[in-house]
Amino acid sequence: MAVTQHKQTGLRLGLITLSAVMIGFAGLFLFGPKVPAPPKIAVNIAEAPGLLDRLDDAPTRRAVEALQAASPGTYVQLQTTARQALRDEASPQELSRLTLEALFSEFQGQALTLRSAESANFHAIISGLADGFKKLKAADNKWCDGAQIAAYLTQNDDDLVPTLLAEFPYQSPQYLWAMDWMTVVLTTAKQAQDRPQQHYRPGSRDEAMLQQEGLALGSEQWALALQIAAFANSEGTSHAKMKDVIAGMNVCDLAIAVETVSARLPADVQGRIWSDLMPETMVGNTPYVMWRVTDYFFIG
Repeated sequence: MAVTQHKQTGLRLGLITLSAVMIGFAGLFLFGPKVPAPPKIAVNIAEAPGLLDRLDDAPTRRAVEALQAASPGTYVQLQTTARQALRDEASPQELSRLTLEALFSEFQGQALTLRSAESANFHAIISGLADGFKKLKAADNKWCDGAQIAAYLTQNDDDLVPTLLAEFPYQSPQYLWAMDWMTVVLTTAKQAQDRPQQHYRPGSRDEAMLQQEGLALGSEQWALALQIAAFANSEGTSHAKMKDVIAGMNVCDLAIAVETVSARLPADVQGRIWSDLMPETMVGNTPYVMWRVTDYFFIG
């Protein structure tokens, strides 16, 4: 039995952000057009039973409740789709796919809201992402391989989405991690909606501090620093050259390095840097991110 297919532009954006955001931090984004955020509708989670009766684990419940709070419109769409799927006798695995689609679509939907997040919450998002990549590195997972990431990003949506969703089978460790991490992202978005923080644009002092910490880490991890420098130098040359450089990257090391540098920054600098970069990362503003990162990370 097949669950009805939905528009997947936002899903593709979210999944690519999830699997390749740290390559994106060095400048690689292949995203589709923007999707407007759904209208906000006041609902109560108890009024639309079904989905969480079948997906009754605590991480899924927390993530869905965080989705309801941050984006009621997306939550209502998920519940409506889940009810239809349940009428068609959908399995827990199929329902979990629908849930992942709804959650990951919020990368784009909440991008501008996250500009107003608190500094500590920015770091919580980066730290949670890095924790996932640490687990991948420990397992010598294929997602650490830059060539693997580059190959996935060349696929069209019809091939890419099922391939990526297959990496998160229901109740697997990676699925539970995704639920916990998306709860952090959506809780941050809700707090930013309720208590928006104003962050000024990063100034020369912020850039100098980030460069200092990046270069310090680069001196500790020369191989990683050379990979990032090679990518920066290849950007704008030829597609073949860029693919060769990406193939030599370790995405997990990049993720861990970004979190390490972020953790070394003062809270106010963290806030300004991530308020600037995180929303642009999530909407795929390639030229801007490349311009900023070239000034920032390991590149003098």
